Amino acid sequence: MRDLAQAQAASKDYQAVGIGVVTSKNWPQEYAEELGATGLRAYRASTAQTFGTAQFIWQHFHRPPIHRWVEDMLEQSGADRCVVHFHNAWMSGVFMPIGKVRCGRVGVVATFHGVNAQLNGRPVRRWLHRWMAARLPRYGVRLTSVDSANLSLAESVLRLDRDLFKTVPNGITDMPETRSKVWDGKSEFRLGHVGSITERKGWRLAADAVLQLSAEGLKIRLLIAGSGPEADQAKALAKEYPQIIDFLGHVKDPRCNLLPRLHALSIMSVHEGLPMTLIEAMSVGLPVVATSVGGIPEAVTHDQTGLLIPRTREALAEAIRSLYKSPEKCGRLGRAARDEFERRFELRHIVKEYDTVYREAFAS
Repeated sequence: MRDLAQAQAASKDYQAVGIGVVTSKNWPQEYAEELGATGLRAYRASTAQTFGTAQFIWQHFHRPPIHRWVEDMLEQSGADRCVVHFHNAWMSGVFMPIGKVRCGRVGVVATFHGVNAQLNGRPVRRWLHRWMAARLPRYGVRLTSVDSANLSLAESVLRLDRDLFKTVPNGITDMPETRSKVWDGKSEFRLGHVGSITERKGWRLAADAVLQLSAEGLKIRLLIAGSGPEADQAKALAKEYPQIIDFLGHVKDPRCNLLPRLHALSIMSVHEGLPMTLIEAMSVGLPVVATSVGGIPEAVTHDQTGLLIPRTREALAEAIRSLYKSPEKCGRLGRAARDEFERRFELRHIVKEYDTVYREAFAS
């Protein structure tokens, strides 16, 4: 959200761009500092400290002053219309309708980054989520999804017609100074897991595969970065195998500070949208070994820009072994991934696609 807003401001296509966030009291101070450092108008409201669904229902009855944020943007910029772009997916329905604005027109867009929860066996929560989702088309919100795989789930889980959506992928600004090191076939091969440390994200599969390959005599190391409910397990495993596994915890800006140190990235998720870590890896020319779930196969073509494999330790070990034994293949996949990033996921392309959506929000 931050990078998109900054790129939109840099495009000079808009009279003003701002960011509004609704946070609990535990929102990290470093995030607040990052928000202040954007140079954009920033707005902030508070919410209850509770689990996700309850938190959004609470916000429906204790609305953040979004209409006043819009009024401030219009008055300060002199614009006559404003787009409110939600990144809370279907849960954005709790904010609708936005309060009356004294001057100017308001269009609303909501982006789906993934429909992960099936909500089976949870009839009350499923009803609440469908209620939130139904409020979006009811109030004329334009819907986008970061990948087309989301759309079948939006229909089956949330009962939103897939024809309501336009697909606009995630993207990031290019940073030419960040490039991964090409595997030379001689040094230690470094595989990474970056993101949530949970079973469904596959960090343990990566660890098991690397331990197997190390036992075969391959010079290989796994770097685990992130946080999550299984972080202590990852930390303990790194302590048990210090020559094979490093636990790094939270790494600030991994695209600059970690990904260029790797030779491949593992994304062994049970389900995904279009992960930002994948786009970041492609931007630095890093081969990705991933499960073919969610929006991943829309970004990665098997054996051309990465490797798509079954979600097993054996499949991951075989894929990493193939990169280890063929530096040429590893380099080829990395270069092709970089080319695909430049063609599809560099943020200036995404800014243009969203501009089309914004204009459509005022067309009706």
